[in-house]
Amino acid sequence: MKMDESEVKRILLTIVEPNRGDTVSSSRIPDTIIGWRFPSTAPTKYGEHEPPVCEWTGVECDPSDGTVIGLNLENRIWIESLLGYTSPSVEDNDAKPSNPRSLREKREYLHKKRVLQRNQESPGKSSQPSPFSPFLPSSLGKLLSLRMIKLSSNQIQGPIPKSITKLPNLEIFDVSSNDMTGTFPYFYSANLRVFDISKNRFHGTLPSYIFAHPSVGPETAPFLPSLVKFDISHNGLNGTIPLNGRSGMYDSELKKDLSLQNLKYFDIGYNLFSGTICNNFGNLANLNALFLEHNRLIGTIPKALYRGSGPGANPLPLVQLYLQQNDLSGTLPSGLATLPKLKELYVDGNKLTGTIPEVLCTKELNKVFLNDDEAAQGCDGVSCPANTISTEGVAPCLPCPDDGGFNRYLGRHETECKSPLDEVEILDLFFSLTHGEDWVDYSYRWEKGSPACQRKGIECNESGNIVNITLTSLGLRGSLPTELGWLSALQVFNVSNNEMTGFLPSDFRFSPITHFDIKGNRISGEVPILLCIKEGINNNGIGLPGVDFELLYSCDNIVCPRGSYSKLGRASVDHNVTCLPCFDDSSRYYIGRDECTDIIIWGKQFRVSDVKNEMKTVAPVLALFCALLLFIARRITRKTAFQRIDSDHVSSKVSSTRNIALHQFSSSSFEDDEAVENHSDDDWTAAASEGEMSRFTRKKSEMVTYSSGKEVHNCLQKISGLLKSSVPVKPPNHPKSNLGTAGSTFSPPLPPTIPLSKKLPTAQPTPKAMPAAALAPRPDRKARKPRGAPRAIPMADLTRRDSMWFSIPGGSCHVGSKGGCGGCCGGVGGAEGVTEDSSAVVIVVGVCCRM
Repeated sequence: MKMDESEVKRILLTIVEPNRGDTVSSSRIPDTIIGWRFPSTAPTKYGEHEPPVCEWTGVECDPSDGTVIGLNLENRIWIESLLGYTSPSVEDNDAKPSNPRSLREKREYLHKKRVLQRNQESPGKSSQPSPFSPFLPSSLGKLLSLRMIKLSSNQIQGPIPKSITKLPNLEIFDVSSNDMTGTFPYFYSANLRVFDISKNRFHGTLPSYIFAHPSVGPETAPFLPSLVKFDISHNGLNGTIPLNGRSGMYDSELKKDLSLQNLKYFDIGYNLFSGTICNNFGNLANLNALFLEHNRLIGTIPKALYRGSGPGANPLPLVQLYLQQNDLSGTLPSGLATLPKLKELYVDGNKLTGTIPEVLCTKELNKVFLNDDEAAQGCDGVSCPANTISTEGVAPCLPCPDDGGFNRYLGRHETECKSPLDEVEILDLFFSLTHGEDWVDYSYRWEKGSPACQRKGIECNESGNIVNITLTSLGLRGSLPTELGWLSALQVFNVSNNEMTGFLPSDFRFSPITHFDIKGNRISGEVPILLCIKEGINNNGIGLPGVDFELLYSCDNIVCPRGSYSKLGRASVDHNVTCLPCFDDSSRYYIGRDECTDIIIWGKQFRVSDVKNEMKTVAPVLALFCALLLFIARRITRKTAFQRIDSDHVSSKVSSTRNIALHQFSSSSFEDDEAVENHSDDDWTAAASEGEMSRFTRKKSEMVTYSSGKEVHNCLQKISGLLKSSVPVKPPNHPKSNLGTAGSTFSPPLPPTIPLSKKLPTAQPTPKAMPAAALAPRPDRKARKPRGAPRAIPMADLTRRDSMWFSIPGGSCHVGSKGGCGGCCGGVGGAEGVTEDSSAVVIVVGVCCRM
């Protein structure tokens, strides 16, 4: 649906928002600029009404429907013509290119100019937005029909709005030569062909989806098949180039990767990238220009650059190959001469050794940059040989005196020849670069110029050459100097558990090192490939017969790579130690880690920071879940306890016809307990079968203690009211019984009333009573010998109890410490009564449910 033109104008005018109400800025807009004026400003040649938006300067529309498809305000049109701002540019006449035809010289001049400009900025100024610099408005993301955005060289600041990255039809995005900041942006358009954010201040790493990472697919990086130009040079981006592995766009039938097949221009120069040059560059069948210069790349120049990759691959159509000013090692491969279209090849400023292949010397490479036909026809046009100097690393080259192989690298950038350093000078340089004055142990602080063999942590052989450098846990900071590789007798190098940074130099391959330990530092990057194939270092390449060759010669034997760890900080075939994966921040960025803070849950490994973040979200849910479990557990426990009590009463009820316990409190009832024991079971059973006696409880322990005088009073009053009527009782036929004769009627007196004003003694727990003789034994207990009727409980003790269960004709009543009568339930049957003696109460407790 086409957007209303007034709405389109409103969106576009956000670009010149600083001009609103500023007649001075608006008056600076040249008459040649059509549109871009607010209605409140002076009328133009069109009158008071602005021309159609498709006629505005820098605006392109689709001729078929008139929708806005392009915005081209590059080369300072926005900042100068539309906003009327001018700012002095930083010029360096000494750095101006003498040969403007050379692309390399232009790039180096631009780099020097940007460095000079940033050095002239006051501290903190670069992070503050300039009042004369515009920001990219997010409202442009509403113009969904946009296909082109070209805003280079306009001093734009700030990040790229997400609304712009989500434009579905974007084909060209160029914001180069500005001051934009932020991390690498993610674009959603499947039609993106030109992506240029060079010469800005972007930082961070490249995301894994950007190139041929295994997780790449059309849904994560839709622009890969259409991309033609990719330029992120002259920024502060770091990390590795994510070009390893097979992408999600690999066609198994064609045996070809469909991503980046249209890419012709790839430029990541003048950044902070580390790692190696990926073999997958050989898959880019249409690549013409590859710029990787001025980074921290290590390793060798891969054969894939000139052979291609995959079955039936052909040499790449490279015209420009910029590899200078890295840390590449090895030799310069002669196979580069097979590149049919190669015109420019720069490899100076690396750590390449050997000589320049003759087949490369005759290709007249770098002719435009050298501006010298004779030099272009020689090997010096590719790179200066070893032990020579040059300001650019290529012709003209000046030879230096023979130094015994000290200056062995090709294309050195020097202005004067340097003599080789002796061992004392190398140690002094090492002490300076690692901030030796701040080492934690003062005894290790070397004196400059002192004999090498007399310094603590240094061991020498009989010839006085250094064979051992061991400086562990001393707080060393800084980077490892490459000159350490020139110690011709060094066998042991151990600087573990310090704070070393930087990268691992490949120069150690020149020393006869057998033990190398840098674990526990903060060294970044990758292990140089020439160290990985060095035999003898940490037993690399040495092992028992039958051991896998990849384990014998492995970079892991030198130091564990990023994203892994081991207790040694490296792998060891002899000790059966391997580098295990680790995802914590230290292992993610540094090599040689000897510990990992990851958390393993159910066999899966998680980063501590991720677990902490998840716990902040999950903790309230877990707390609620635990509380619910505790509540359920308590309910189940209480229910089980009540079921056990009910089970005891049921057992008592079943056996009540032959087991009756009589509690009496009058000394006139029986003379002693033996009189009760003399009764036979038949006498008691007969009395119970005739209904003369009610059923009684059998456990003295179930008569729990009293508390609280008011509750005792209330319950006794309730018992008293229910026992007013006479209860016919046929007492047992016992010669000593004074309860009356058979068939007589017994009227129990009321129990004594306890005044509420009387303060009762403090409640004390009742000792656990032994079960009655007639009680049926529990399954988990052995049967006990009957002991007869329980002893009488005096009234004085009755009032000191915590709580008690009483059974009355209407049911049972519970007196508790926190309430009155807990409730009564009826239907017990039998008879209850009290003795005539007012000082004692007889309560016959029947089987009853409990509340």
